Amino acid sequence: MKRRMHAALLSVLALILGAGALVLTTAGTASADLAGDVTLTPTSGTTTDLPAFSHLSVSAPCPAPYQDTLDVLVTLPNNTDGAVALHLASGAPYSGTPITADVPAASGGGIVVRSIATAFQIGHQTIVDGTYPVHVVCRSNDAANTDRPTFTTFIEITGSNWAVKAVTPPTATTVTLDAAPVGHSVVGQDVTLTAKIDPDTAVGTVDFIRDGTTTVSSGTVSGGTATATITGVTDPSVYNYTARFVPTDPLSFGPSDASITYDFVAEPTLTVLDDSGNILDGTPVLDAGQKINLTAEGFLPAPTGSATPGESVAVTLDDGTAALPDATPDTAGKVNNYLVTLPADIADGDHAIVLKGATSAIEQSFPFTTGTSDGTTAGTTTGTTTGTTTGTTNGTTAGTTAGTTSGTDDGGTTAGTDDGGTSAGTTDGGTTAGTTDGGTTGGITGGSGGSGGDLSGGTSGDLGGGSTSGSGGTTGGGQGPLAATGADGIIPLSLLALLLAAGGGYAVYRVRRDGKLLTFGPTPRD
Repeated sequence: MKRRMHAALLSVLALILGAGALVLTTAGTASADLAGDVTLTPTSGTTTDLPAFSHLSVSAPCPAPYQDTLDVLVTLPNNTDGAVALHLASGAPYSGTPITADVPAASGGGIVVRSIATAFQIGHQTIVDGTYPVHVVCRSNDAANTDRPTFTTFIEITGSNWAVKAVTPPTATTVTLDAAPVGHSVVGQDVTLTAKIDPDTAVGTVDFIRDGTTTVSSGTVSGGTATATITGVTDPSVYNYTARFVPTDPLSFGPSDASITYDFVAEPTLTVLDDSGNILDGTPVLDAGQKINLTAEGFLPAPTGSATPGESVAVTLDDGTAALPDATPDTAGKVNNYLVTLPADIADGDHAIVLKGATSAIEQSFPFTTGTSDGTTAGTTTGTTTGTTTGTTNGTTAGTTAGTTSGTDDGGTTAGTDDGGTSAGTTDGGTTAGTTDGGTTGGITGGSGGSGGDLSGGTSGDLGGGSTSGSGGTTGGGQGPLAATGADGIIPLSLLALLLAAGGGYAVYRVRRDGKLLTFGPTPRD
């Protein structure tokens, strides 16, 4: 069976995930200025001195676990950082108060040493007079620790000389980075990164960087927020994204950054085969003890470039009533050829095998039945529907049609002239009699019909007929069907009476106007 769990299931699924099982968009510790005084020795020199200074100290310790090495950076005119010294470790671990480090005269042994002029040159910047921040950054030897706790001082460059300058420290900033959809996305879908800068009055830009090296987007901070849209990810993988705030004026606001990891998963699919290799579609009927093979895509993959498998996947039958081992996906988050043997004592009825990501809570399900539940359901549904529909329709249609037709055909034509409705009442047994007799009589006041046929049409059909007629239809009078049929008969009789009355009135009018109407007593025409 092949099932595609489209974006919508995953949106539901995303709501389930939002319940707290996993939030991968938690902002990392921002790179922010730490409180501490930085002392450079000597306190002045030329921009070409190597090293630029020979010793430094900070009045506060580096926070754990960033106590292994120190970097010294100078902020360039384009707001990027140029390295003056990297990987200093002479005073490590930098956990005491104060922390100190010597700067060697040249690079070597993993340490990089440059003059201020060289730092500008490598950054493709021209030295101009002004005040520049100098950062002492605490580092960890563990590459997984990507934050940059920073102490800051300032130098002023005039011509080819520099000197330490006492200035008011810039306002520290922090970055919070989030991604939408939350937690993970299906490959091929767009992902929105949102960086929020605190304080929101900070002015600058945010660079969005993937895996520490590739800038995927840059945006201007507006109201404390900058966004980027990630497109074109086609392979399931886990990426690290960093939002790095670069202040427009480093003397007013300090730089900061934050990182998250984000997963792109394959579109979820579940394929189930029987032990003959046939695909099981829909909700198949399986046998106790039957063997099936499951292959599922769409779980969390391994980090980019990692050889480790994806997240562990729990497999359960009927919410864990049967013990099944966890599945281990490949690096792309795919479970391959997971074998399940149904219990020999599995009960007849509906069942489901569920695969659920241990970290992501992504879930896929294979429903099936055992036993004869399909046959029972089909029989019950068919019998009930057919019987009810046929009986109701046929009964109602036959009764209504017969009563209406008989009353219309016989009324005022045969019974009024012939037998006053006696035969019709007897033959139709009350159901037809009311309709037939009610319209049989030719006289206007003849027979009331619908009352059950007790008053039948007159023997001659003239005015006033019906006083001595037979009592046809008494055997069926007073029944429910008769009442309905009589009502149908009264309608055409009423119409006939109205037509006769109208015609008679018009005839009287014409005869009187012509002076041919028989009158008694004196009239204006005498």
